[in-house]
Amino acid sequence: MSKQYYSSQEGLGYLGEDLLIQGTIYTEKKIIVSCTVEGSLHGDQEIIVSETGNINGKIEGNVVIVAGKINGDMLVHERLEVNSTANLHGEVHVPSGQLLIQEGAYMEGQCITAKDKHTKQLAP
Repeated sequence: MSKQYYSSQEGLGYLGEDLLIQGTIYTEKKIIVSCTVEGSLHGDQEIIVSETGNINGKIEGNVVIVAGKINGDMLVHERLEVNSTANLHGEVHVPSGQLLIQEGAYMEGQCITAKDKHTKQLAP
C-alpha cells in the first residue's frame, strides 16, 4: 500500500485562537500560532505568531514572523520579521542584517545581533 500526502496538510501546523497551551512545543514544520502559549516554542522551520497569538515564554526558530504578543526571549537563527501589530518584551538574538521591524511595532528589551548565523543558545 502506498502512502499519499496532501499538500494542504503537509508541512503546516496551526494552533487556533480558542486554545491555551501550557508547556513546551517542538515542531519540525512551519507553524502558525493564533492561541495563547504559556511556555516555550521551538521550530525548525518558520514560526508565525498571528495578531491573536500570545506567547509567554522563549521562542527559538530559524525564521520567525511576529504580528502578536511575545513576552519572553527569542533566539532566531536566520530572519526575524516584526509586523506593525507586534508587541515584544524580552531579549532578542538575531543574525546581523536579518531583522525587519515595521513602523508601529512595539519592542521593549535588548536586541543582540550576531555577525554570523550561528547565534548562541538561550539560557534555560
